[in-house]
Amino acid sequence: MKRIRMIQTRHGSPDGIQVFQYQAGQVYTIPDDLANIFLSQRWAEEDKTLDGIIETKQIEPTGFENKPERKSKARKK
Repeated sequence: MKRIRMIQTRHGSPDGIQVFQYQAGQVYTIPDDLANIFLSQRWAEEDKTLDGIIETKQIEPTGFENKPERKSKARKK
């Protein structure tokens, strides 16, 4: 799937069955095959804005939870 912004209004079929009208100025996420046609014909451009939903994953730190505590050495007097 690619995210594109249409430059010209065009019809296209993302699945080979249904035909949709893709409006100029709108951003769509469509299958790579259809996106590549729109891009190669310069009917669309890749959309690189970050205004869409971005999936994030929380990463837990590893390697620190199970470390044994360091014992402090007794200082010489």
